[in-house]
Amino acid sequence: MPAYKFLYEKHQTNGERSADALELSGREAPPPGWEIVPTYEAKCLVAYLMSLDQSHPLKEVKSLGGPPAPAGSAAPPPAGSPPAPAAPAPPKK
Repeated sequence: MPAYKFLYEKHQTNGERSADALELSGREAPPPGWEIVPTYEAKCLVAYLMSLDQSHPLKEVKSLGGPPAPAGSAAPPPAGSPPAPAAPAPPKK
């Protein structure tokens, strides 16, 4: 996954670090006297993602294993799943 560095800014500190400053270590850590803070766009993105409705359960995909079916062939339904509804008959004229 990309780093999305455009969502962060590097600011010089004036003694005290910002409350939003990231705690980074290793080669990603800023030099002494500098901090990395999220941009306004990053804060808006997080607020949007947090506002999404998460009250419904997510369906899990159950892998049957083995190679995928060739294109154009109908794969059998997973074991224990309800049968697919039959297609309605065309209307008679």
